[in-house]
Amino acid sequence: MSFYYAGFNTNALFSKDGNIILAVDSFTTVPFPGITDFQIGWSYFLVWKEDGLYISRKSEEDSKEIELVQIPDKSLNSCKQAAPGRDNVVILSKDNELWRYKIYENSWKKVDNFIFNSNESENEYPVKIAQGGCTVVLTNLGRVFNVPTLVDMPKRVRFTDIACGFDHTVLLAGNGDIYSMGMGTRGQLGHNDLEDCDNPRLIEALAGIKVVEISAAGWHSAVVTDQGDLYTWGWNTKGELGLLSLESKVSAVPTLVHFTDERDETVEILVKKVRCGNTFTVCTTDDGTLWGCGCNKYGQLGQPRERLAATSKFVKLDVPVKPTSIRDFKCREWGTVLVTD
Repeated sequence: MSFYYAGFNTNALFSKDGNIILAVDSFTTVPFPGITDFQIGWSYFLVWKEDGLYISRKSEEDSKEIELVQIPDKSLNSCKQAAPGRDNVVILSKDNELWRYKIYENSWKKVDNFIFNSNESENEYPVKIAQGGCTVVLTNLGRVFNVPTLVDMPKRVRFTDIACGFDHTVLLAGNGDIYSMGMGTRGQLGHNDLEDCDNPRLIEALAGIKVVEISAAGWHSAVVTDQGDLYTWGWNTKGELGLLSLESKVSAVPTLVHFTDERDETVEILVKKVRCGNTFTVCTTDDGTLWGCGCNKYGQLGQPRERLAATSKFVKLDVPVKPTSIRDFKCREWGTVLVTD
């Protein structure tokens, strides 16, 4: 398994002749032996080596460039999940405790238990954590906490996935319905208005359409349906929605994306997965091909910046590996990582 990164970088993990490469504008092998996972933070990376979690950030005097992240009084391999934030990392331990690590203060704080189990009910515990402006937790029972508060759950709804932008959260229900909550001033909630919403509200424009993949970052959102269609909505300052016909910088309702080739002729695309970065979006098709749109200021689309500064439509991305070898990909902040066989 190999990892390739492209995008913004502030540390010595990617350097040349002793100088840090701030914009890695082609997919480059992550130089970390034994890596098993890679997560993109605001100005740092989280690197997993089996069950060990390391942080790579801009080195300061008397500090290491890559440091082990260890929960106080726990074993070295006690981390199960991590959710990078702007200046902190929220970590879920293997015994289902939630911890917050403040990166630049090098301090830890245990999050008070917010899930209360009774002997009469099934044991409830976190299965996924995410954070933007707040920390959101999905539990094994399909409930969602805006930590530490349980959100007002819609009746007879169990959520199966969550994704967070700066100030909003998108939620996938077990039946394929999509809900959203948080700030809506840039249309990122998809409710055809610019109003905020404190609790999960059904995105009516997608009602009756089965969604299988969700993503959110910055001030926009994207989903993939079981038919291979891609819908995007939210802010569109850098073309991150991939909607050529959009005249406004805001699309407050999910809109179907149409793909075209180099001759601007429509092509049939079956999208399998989508991931959002702060001002860009990347998706993959059924044949493994990657497409991207939006900002490429730091090379986050994996393309040379002099050739592609930004694009308002999805374009096919050149990658240094066979598309069929790409096992997974992630986008976050100003970067993209490919995971290959």
